[in-house]
Amino acid sequence: MSGLLPTTLIKMKTRIGEERGMMRTWIQQHERWDDDVKHERTRKTCCLQFYAVFRYNYKGPCHVYYEETEAEKVAAEEHIAALNADQETRDNKLQIQARRALNHLQESDLNHRYNTRKKQYVPSKMDYKRGDRARGGIDGYRHREGALKKVIPWINSLKKRGIPCILQQDGAPAHKSRLSNDLLIVEEIDRLWWPGHSPEVNAIEHAWPWIRRHVTKQFTPSKTSEACKAQWVKSWEDMPIEVINGWIESIPEQVRRIIRAGGKNNFHG
Repeated sequence: MSGLLPTTLIKMKTRIGEERGMMRTWIQQHERWDDDVKHERTRKTCCLQFYAVFRYNYKGPCHVYYEETEAEKVAAEEHIAALNADQETRDNKLQIQARRALNHLQESDLNHRYNTRKKQYVPSKMDYKRGDRARGGIDGYRHREGALKKVIPWINSLKKRGIPCILQQDGAPAHKSRLSNDLLIVEEIDRLWWPGHSPEVNAIEHAWPWIRRHVTKQFTPSKTSEACKAQWVKSWEDMPIEVINGWIESIPEQVRRIIRAGGKNNFHG
């Protein structure tokens, strides 16, 4: 059974402090109100993003993204430019080899176009580009260089032990970008199509509220990025594998309920 279950990659947005909704404060009649008793409100933009991966009977690594610095942005553009240059050189060499192979086969060239045909690499269409990060999100490049470069070695280590893995991600733009998908193709990582509009079927969705509850109950509100990261990583490490297995084992029953409901959303009862 476990060999047929996918390896799921979860993405969670976490905010420093984790304060949400209404804040209540109680005072006695003889006490004086002081603004210091209030915590700072959470910023609207996301401060950190948390990624992690699990499989039936196995819990993988996690990765936390901080806000990208200006130096990191410059380094990323330089790295992408180098990747594009390598890609153009490689593709042009492949085209030259293809032409030589056709000449060796003595294919008919009645119009004499082989020597005049332009190289087919089109930078405007084939170059890697960074995605939209106007709100500080994660694009394909950061996903590739961050989470995937931790997840891929973990998956390959399981495959070497004879444990099959299929990577399942949601349809976020970072997950569908060429930068991240090309790396998965090169590393020969099998991927599973993400079923849209059906969060109850994905075991991954249960991890989000579990970690949030654990952080809220076990820790005081964080005040720094490092403290926030430490809380989320500790909660991930504390997550029992039995809980993960239970989420995965519930998927077949959820699918049966959906089928009985004719694909509608009223299958919980």
